[in-house]
Amino acid sequence: MAIYTKTGDKGTTSLFDGTRVKKSDLRVDTYGTFDECCAQVSVAQKLAEDPETIQHLEWVQQKLFRLNAEIATEKDLLKLEAKSTLISAGDIQQMEEWIDQYTKRLPELHSFILPGQTLSAAQLHVARAICRRGERLLTDLSDSAEVREDVRKFVNRLSDCLYIFARMEDHRGDEKKLVDEILRRYLERSRPQIHESQLGRHHEIFQACEEAAEKIAVPVSMALVDETGSLVSFYRMAGALLVSEALAQKKAYTAVAMKTHTHELKELVQPAGDLYQLETLTDGQIVTFGGGFVIKESSGKVLGGLGISGGAVEEDMAIAQKGLEKLKEI
Repeated sequence: MAIYTKTGDKGTTSLFDGTRVKKSDLRVDTYGTFDECCAQVSVAQKLAEDPETIQHLEWVQQKLFRLNAEIATEKDLLKLEAKSTLISAGDIQQMEEWIDQYTKRLPELHSFILPGQTLSAAQLHVARAICRRGERLLTDLSDSAEVREDVRKFVNRLSDCLYIFARMEDHRGDEKKLVDEILRRYLERSRPQIHESQLGRHHEIFQACEEAAEKIAVPVSMALVDETGSLVSFYRMAGALLVSEALAQKKAYTAVAMKTHTHELKELVQPAGDLYQLETLTDGQIVTFGGGFVIKESSGKVLGGLGISGGAVEEDMAIAQKGLEKLKEI
C-alpha cells in the first residue's frame, strides 16, 4: 500500500477528526512541533545510559502520541476520548514524581549549565527546547481554540522532566568517568604485576558486563580479583543493591580460593556433601551460589576471579559470561 495519498498536494491536510485545514495552520504547526519533539526523544532514548531514564522516555513517547491526537482534533473530543486515553492529571503527577526523585539524587546547582556534557544529555536538551517551542505554539492556539488545562500542564511539566533526565545522564557520565579514573590509577599504582593483556584490561571486561546487565535492566556490582584473591577492580552500576557490593567481591574471592566457579560448589555444601558447612567455617567469606567465576590460563594456572551480584543467580551468571567472553578477545 502506497504511503502517499495526493490529498495534500494543494497544501491542505486532514486533522484527526477529518477536518481539512491548511498545512500552515497553527494547529498543524503545534502538533507537528510535538511530533518533532517525540522523534528527538526517541534519538535521546537510544543514546541514554541510565536504565530508568530509558524506560521513562518510552513512556514519554507514548504520551506524546496521545497529546498530538488531541491537538489534531478540532471537533468532537468525546469521540477521541472513547477511542484512547487522553492526557490526564495522573500523567502530570507521574512526571512530577520522577522530577522529585531525580532531584534528590543529583547535586545542587547554583548556576546555569551548558546544555549537555554527554551526547545523550545534549539530545535530551534539544528535545526540551523543541518542547518549549511547542508550548509557545500551544499557548497561541489556546487564544482561538479550547485547550484543556491538563494538556497545558503536561506540556509545561514535560520540558522540566526532559531537563532533569538530561542532568541525570550527565551525572551518570561523570560518575562513570570518576570510577574509571580511580580504577585506572589504583591499577597503575598497586597492581603493576597484572598483565595488561589480561586482567589489566578490566575496563573492557566491566563494559561487556554492564552492557549485558543493561539489556535485561538488572543493575549489578562487579568485582575482579587477582590470583591471590586481592581486589583489582570494582564497579557498582547505578541502582544496584548495596548488598551486591560485598557479594560480588566474595564471589570473585571464592572462585580463586576454591579454584572453581561458585555455582559448582552448590552441591558440595549440602548436608551430604564433602564441603558441608564450608560457608559457616569461613565466617561467610566463601559463597556457594552462582555469579563467581575463576579465570585461568590454558595451562590451568589461576589468574584471578570475576564476581557479579545484583540480580537472580541465573542473571548474574549470564552477565559474568559476557565479561569472560570479552576477556578471551583481549
